[in-house]
Amino acid sequence: MGIRAISFFTQLPTHPSLQQMRQHFAPIGQQAAQVQSLFTKAGYDIQSLRLATQPLEQLLPKGATSQQLATFAQQFEQAASEAGFKHMALGTLGASIKTPADENKNDVIQQLMCGLPAVIDATDWVFTSVQLADQMTGFKADMLPMAAQIVLENAPMKEDGFGNLRYCMVANMKAFSPFFPAALHDGSSSPAFSIAIESADKLVDLLETAGKEASRCSMSSTFTRYFNTLGAELDGLAAKAAECTHLEYRGIDMTPSPYPTIPRSLGRIVELLNNDSFGGPGTIAAIALIKQSLDAAEFTRAGYCGVMLLPLEDAVLAEGAKNQDYDISTLLACSAVGATGLDVIPVSGNITRQKIEGLMRDIAQLATTLNKPLTVRLLPVPEQQAGELTQFNFDYFAKTRIFNLPSDK
Repeated sequence: MGIRAISFFTQLPTHPSLQQMRQHFAPIGQQAAQVQSLFTKAGYDIQSLRLATQPLEQLLPKGATSQQLATFAQQFEQAASEAGFKHMALGTLGASIKTPADENKNDVIQQLMCGLPAVIDATDWVFTSVQLADQMTGFKADMLPMAAQIVLENAPMKEDGFGNLRYCMVANMKAFSPFFPAALHDGSSSPAFSIAIESADKLVDLLETAGKEASRCSMSSTFTRYFNTLGAELDGLAAKAAECTHLEYRGIDMTPSPYPTIPRSLGRIVELLNNDSFGGPGTIAAIALIKQSLDAAEFTRAGYCGVMLLPLEDAVLAEGAKNQDYDISTLLACSAVGATGLDVIPVSGNITRQKIEGLMRDIAQLATTLNKPLTVRLLPVPEQQAGELTQFNFDYFAKTRIFNLPSDK
């Protein structure tokens, strides 16, 4: 078990200069280093420190051309990197629309959306996202076409369509979620931090220790006890970190995220629960069991707190996709009972905007109906077709099969 990220959240001045960003980020960078030191001394391996701002339409309320936004993002990346952050997010576009009176922001939001591909092209570590639905305003249909178009425009920006790793559509995501891309400060609170964990390996260990004779009911209780114990320890350390840095602590995203080795796999957890491959009978029930175990635990919550099914970042899921043990429909069904959406899904380079819109609409509808945060992050791979194997040169990705969509021939 490790900490994938400690994410820090801050409200920048509007339309800040590079110098203003440097001055603003320097102290929070020092505070982040203090937080990291405290967790490291307690024995936790921390993959990265991350930084996110208020929603982009609040950060740049006068709007910006694509070139202006690209230049701003480069300066943001430079200033945040100098302060010690590895990944940084421009706060989720559209997240500040909460009432009909906010609709006057739409022109600015549409302009900024048009510039997001330029951000991806101009930077290496800046993440972006768009909020398409929430409980207060429902589905933001006017944002859907551009949200889907951004996926297509991002695809050729970086090698192998990799630019879309730094862009997603999100629905129902609240502020202070530590997992990227969908991270944002709420635009009114004090600077804060939250924690994203990587613990699929620990659940695998618990299942293998229990053996085949363990019942599902007993494993649900075992998982909950583990989440309680881990939550209590992390909450305690975070409270100390908040006290010494004067940052607000916003919680843990206890989602047991994977890594592309078999001991650290959600797919392996489902195999052990079902004695069958992921996608077989019992898959949806297994995802629901993990989610229910999380829901029963007591800890300070942030973000998804669900089940992260990432075919490119999970060795068992990657192999299952190659064998066609499951498909997009399986992942959609799992999203209805506890999974976090359609995340890092490789698709054909010639996917149409219409299909992307359809998947985004489906996930947004699930998110608002179930009142839970869900994501769509698709990776169209240029010059590759559904059924071919991916060729990403990235340590955090396993090789898998490019997904078919239901109407693909």
